[in-house]
Amino acid sequence: EGSLSSSLVFQSQQGRSLASDNSNNHNDIVEGVMNLEKRGKLKYFTVNDDAADGTFSGYPIYLKENQKHVETVPHCVGENYQQDKSWMHRSCEFSFFCFDTATKDYVVFQSPEEDKMYKHVEVRPFLDISQSYLQQTKDKKNTVSLGGINLKWGMRNETGIPRLEWFPEIRRLGPGETLSYYELPPSVVMVPFHSMNAANPGHLVWDDFLPIYTLLTMFQLERRTDLLMMRYILKDGVRGLWASCDYTDEKKNDCKTMQRKFLPLMLGMDPVHKDMPTTEEFDFQVKQGTEPKSTLVCAAHGLAGMGALTDHGTRKLHGWEDADYETTQNHGRGGMLYEFRNFMLNNIAIPTEYQQKPPFRIVFSEQSSNIGHRNLDFTLQKQMIQESFNPSYVMVESYVFSRLTLYQQLDIASKTSIFITTCGGGAVTSMFMPRGSSVLMYYLEYGGVVAGRQTGKPARLDWDLFNNMAHLKVHWLPVGTMHEESDLRAFLFLIQHELDGLIREKSYDHFFN
Repeated sequence: EGSLSSSLVFQSQQGRSLASDNSNNHNDIVEGVMNLEKRGKLKYFTVNDDAADGTFSGYPIYLKENQKHVETVPHCVGENYQQDKSWMHRSCEFSFFCFDTATKDYVVFQSPEEDKMYKHVEVRPFLDISQSYLQQTKDKKNTVSLGGINLKWGMRNETGIPRLEWFPEIRRLGPGETLSYYELPPSVVMVPFHSMNAANPGHLVWDDFLPIYTLLTMFQLERRTDLLMMRYILKDGVRGLWASCDYTDEKKNDCKTMQRKFLPLMLGMDPVHKDMPTTEEFDFQVKQGTEPKSTLVCAAHGLAGMGALTDHGTRKLHGWEDADYETTQNHGRGGMLYEFRNFMLNNIAIPTEYQQKPPFRIVFSEQSSNIGHRNLDFTLQKQMIQESFNPSYVMVESYVFSRLTLYQQLDIASKTSIFITTCGGGAVTSMFMPRGSSVLMYYLEYGGVVAGRQTGKPARLDWDLFNNMAHLKVHWLPVGTMHEESDLRAFLFLIQHELDGLIREKSYDHFFN
């Protein structure tokens, strides 16, 4: 029968022979990418405004003195009537939301009128006023989860998930009392969040950025908005949650590095601050020659409550355990995931649409994980494609994406037809591919883990997210047999099938134009 690589020669829809060697000029492509960079996201405020009374984390602030009748108007959604767990599912928008630079925490102001309702709630326990009040009862706040939930943290109050239950401090102005504060531009939305593990790009984008974007869309704040995200450092005096950004000093530095690289996805190519501010480390400056007249910095809008909005939600992990496959978090979310992709691409001035045509770009993501057994050798797969497809029809490229700039990574992905990678955080780049593209995701069919012990079962990491990303066609290939002849044949047939699909889709266009 001959060698496998020489026996599989494919024909295109037009019957052209595609067998040839490959011409890979991706170094020239990468070198020229930076010349295409633009500013990206617009800022909806005046930068370096001389009229400002200072700055807060790069945003101008304006002193408002002796203001009367100050109150926060809340809108909280997601109540599920599970007394001890509803906080994990709740999300809130606050009209008038402040950060106190002295206490290093957030503050809201309660209307005196709210107190009048609580006495009725106490005698009518089935009366639900949670959506538009700061408290459910006189003694119970509308608490939310500061960040995404990792079930590995457990439910112990002192060390686990309950540490994320939070609500801003509630203050009240007395009769005739006034408030002075520094006001942010009306476009600025303040978002406190606890990062689950920003050192991993997948966790950063899908467990931090995706919930924040979801909050924006939930409350119709995604347009003409300037985000002021602040990573919240828990104030209980206990070591940070396992694997989170405050777990170790090394993890904190890794998070800072990754956040700096990916921050433009949310703020644009020219963000007002290069590093993500935290509730402990922020930049508060008043105009030279003046003293601060308030410790409060306030925004027209604030958002909080991310627990149920990550890619895995509140009831499962990312695909390590059998139980992770029993429920679906992202079904019906495909349209929003595509809009999230476009939101990020628009922020860094990369076109969201791409006309796919020969030569179709096939990209291999090399060394996409810092875990050794997930770093695969794609040499044989690349060689077989190069020997089976004509370079005028297929262009094969290979990158270590962690070595590229953010703009380079996304520019490549946004023009790729087939992306071949290992599952895990490094696969995040593939979500920026154009509509109709395909992802070939290699996974450990024996990589399952429960309570730290290997189960020998499949670990299709982030399956729930990728299988519901409706702008992509995602296929899962086992690692254990990836170099066996049968798997290699299936791999090539799959490549041909996905390319044929792109050709067929184009061939029908003239019927509808």
